[in-house]
Amino acid sequence: MRVLLVFGHPVPESFAAAIRDTAVATLDASGHDVDLLDLYAERFDPVLSVKAHALHLDRPETKPEISEYVRRLRWAEALVFVYPTWLGGPPAIIKGWIDRVWVAGVAFELPSNRRRIAPLLRNIRRLYVITTYGSSRFVNVLEGEPGKRMIMRGLRTLVHPRCRRGWVAFYGMDHATQSQRAAFIVRVERELRW
Repeated sequence: MRVLLVFGHPVPESFAAAIRDTAVATLDASGHDVDLLDLYAERFDPVLSVKAHALHLDRPETKPEISEYVRRLRWAEALVFVYPTWLGGPPAIIKGWIDRVWVAGVAFELPSNRRRIAPLLRNIRRLYVITTYGSSRFVNVLEGEPGKRMIMRGLRTLVHPRCRRGWVAFYGMDHATQSQRAAFIVRVERELRW
């Protein structure tokens, strides 16, 4: 499969970067074609400007600043996000990439004769998130896991209707031991052998 791996963490030597490296190596070893999109390394601008907002429903051809990201998203058959969960959701750079790239003409159409959007990213048949949480699973369940709902329910509606999904989460990162982190790396390898 053609896999777009979207990574969002500012520190190159972070645990998130170790997860990213494991994910890329595992997917490569399984014979997949992996495109690593490191949003910080590529200096992606997550800010939805006034001008970009005004053009939000215009065709993607009117937005040359996102054309390369659009090409990569349309190329992908699988989409894997790797990021830490901060304050219940993905880092701003991930959310900004979604806001700026998953636009009309790319992720959906808004037909004038219908009340619902029509999904366009049917090329994506797998949608995975690998994330860490500072707090416990209990705390995040109480909060309703808004980041998980955003991707697993919201973005899910814009991809292939039979898209396989996976949510691989490491809870309690703030107090995790080295052996717990190592066990999570093993879990990431196991989850991505497809």
